Amino acid sequence: MRWTLFSPLFVAATSLSAFAQATPSKADPPSTPVDAGVTVYRQVLRSSVWIHSERGGGREARGSGSLVDKGRRLVLTNYHVVGDVKKATVFFPSYGLDKKVIPERKFYLDRTEKLGIPGEVVEIDKEGDLALIRIDRIPDGVVELTLANASPDPGQTVHSIGNPGKSGALWVYTPGKVRQVYSKKWQAKLDEKTVLTFQAKVIETDSPTNPGDSGGPLVNDKGELVGVTQGGAIDAQSLSIFVDISEVKRLLGRRSVQALRSTEQVSTSSQAKEPPKPHREAPLKSKDDAKFFAEEAWKKVQPAAEKLLKEKDIDLLIETFATPPKLDEDKVKAMTVTEREKFFKEFALERCKAEKLSGVYIVICKSPGFVYIEITNPASFPSGFGAKLTKVILTAFKDKKNDAGLTDGVQLVMEAQGLAEKKP
Repeated sequence: MRWTLFSPLFVAATSLSAFAQATPSKADPPSTPVDAGVTVYRQVLRSSVWIHSERGGGREARGSGSLVDKGRRLVLTNYHVVGDVKKATVFFPSYGLDKKVIPERKFYLDRTEKLGIPGEVVEIDKEGDLALIRIDRIPDGVVELTLANASPDPGQTVHSIGNPGKSGALWVYTPGKVRQVYSKKWQAKLDEKTVLTFQAKVIETDSPTNPGDSGGPLVNDKGELVGVTQGGAIDAQSLSIFVDISEVKRLLGRRSVQALRSTEQVSTSSQAKEPPKPHREAPLKSKDDAKFFAEEAWKKVQPAAEKLLKEKDIDLLIETFATPPKLDEDKVKAMTVTEREKFFKEFALERCKAEKLSGVYIVICKSPGFVYIEITNPASFPSGFGAKLTKVILTAFKDKKNDAGLTDGVQLVMEAQGLAEKKP
């Protein structure tokens, strides 16, 4: 994926089914068919959870979630459910003697020590409002949710399970119809004082959701996960939005998630494999040959690259040139915008190939001014990340705030991987 920056300073860039049914006899009245919603609810309930996240000072956030990887013990929820807190408590449904789920909240709150399972937040996607909690154990009878192959279509029936705060019950079922699937930017409350902005591919439905439903599963008629409930949107009226399955797969596909050990049983003759090591021993060395940035700002680049490689197996390489690499300055100045973009694109691709780069490459030319960004593995970043990185850097450079552009750009890359340090 490429991103080019342009500025005065940097001139750049349902299915139909057939069935047969036996004719009932007079002695045996026809049985009542089981509603599709009932079937889906019973199936998905075994993977659904209620989440408690302590925020300090006696404050607590509660939401919903679902088990998406039994081997790695991963529970999927919203980022705004857990925030920046690293610990959470997860409850799975309990069943009575009649084999029906116990929906009363008090039952679980009175048995927190027994039923509550501790978990650690191991991965977040702040832009897509997603998070993964790795729980300490998996109760008997729990199954992981199957992920749908693709996003749902408008008009398709969907089902969700959540734990709305305004309801007196848990494990609440809600049906709905898909209105549309599209990219959206929205805001949601992290707490009473903090409002966050998110951007991702979402599913819009006519099914009502409420705070507390956040993070819960949205599934199709097969019980396959198609989305994650986003129950905290401020501007949602008479509609609900859910983070699309494509964003979920992007999060689960991160190297850092795949590197987590699975606790699925293996044969006694084999040993669990160590998580894969980064694809290189040391980070690529960024170079400011054009002396475009102040030393104080530049010295933050390499530590960030080291942390990205070590913890996320992501490369970050930034290179500046006083004049165009490989070609005469006057020749590049005489090029049209399209020709110049093609030149820097080819150069960036050559560098990425030569360095076997897996991550973000930023090349900056001082004269003529040009900035080109190449993201070699967009699936490892949130939806819309490239456009956001482009805007952050370009805005600073237009205002002749080169150091701020560098600092903010690096910070954005770190945030996208959940590695940014908290601001005081």
